[in-house]
Amino acid sequence: MGAAALGALACLTVACKADEPAKVSEPEPAIEVETVVVALAEVPKTLRLTGNLVGAVESNLAANAAGRVTEVKVSVGSRVKKGDVLARLDTTSASLGAAEAATFAELARARGKSAERECERATKLFESGAVSKAEYDRLRDQCKTTVLDVRAAELRAGQASKAVVDGVLKSSFDGVVTARYVEPGEYVRPDSFVVQLATLDALRLRVEVPESAIASAQLGTKVSFAVSAYPGLVWSTTIDRPGVLVRAASRDVIAEAPVTNEDGTLLPGMFATVELVTGQEKLPTIPRSAVVQLGD
Repeated sequence: MGAAALGALACLTVACKADEPAKVSEPEPAIEVETVVVALAEVPKTLRLTGNLVGAVESNLAANAAGRVTEVKVSVGSRVKKGDVLARLDTTSASLGAAEAATFAELARARGKSAERECERATKLFESGAVSKAEYDRLRDQCKTTVLDVRAAELRAGQASKAVVDGVLKSSFDGVVTARYVEPGEYVRPDSFVVQLATLDALRLRVEVPESAIASAQLGTKVSFAVSAYPGLVWSTTIDRPGVLVRAASRDVIAEAPVTNEDGTLLPGMFATVELVTGQEKLPTIPRSAVVQLGD
């Protein structure tokens, strides 16, 4: 094939392709956007601190009597009312001691009545001149001593009876048992702790405030806190007990704030993350709707 023929064939091929319609891509749909100017605004400057929740009233209840534990009626987490029985001690020895003390008190009272009659008789004899002044004074002093003996015997009887009553340990306020120190069969003394009790409907937030932020954690300062058990929930309160002592080891103070907990959601001992406002600062601000979160 000659060069002329090849050229004609090439021209024919180009002409054929030129007759085919060109492919046109679809335009992307338009996206409507709203723009705003990033502006500076005064926002609170916060400091994140650590804290923990404690009962507004917490107490380690002691036996106040000596004896072997026969029963512990509560466990950690038990909710109790004022006057509920928490534990019982074996009060057999205390009961015997109380009975003995009551008998001695009754005997002392009988002697006291006899001494009183003797004093009345001695007074009449002295007035009639039948006894000397020295004898009369001796009998009168003996009467006074007998009265004191009766009083002492009654006090010992009352103390012995109290030991029997103290053998039953009762709750002194409404709360929750946060610790249990004894088990049945153990022997306790009057100063032995049996259970720890804390209020549940009223708590306190204890915040560890660094020395550099003490000026921002004064009386009346508002704080907010959260606990890991309830993500997304935030509680607010106001400091009513600012720190008054810088701890040497940690260089911080403990500030406290009341927390109302009528529904019992929060528990004593919970760890809290606290936000403390320490001032104001200017920061760039944008609408919340402009922020998109993907994963973390």
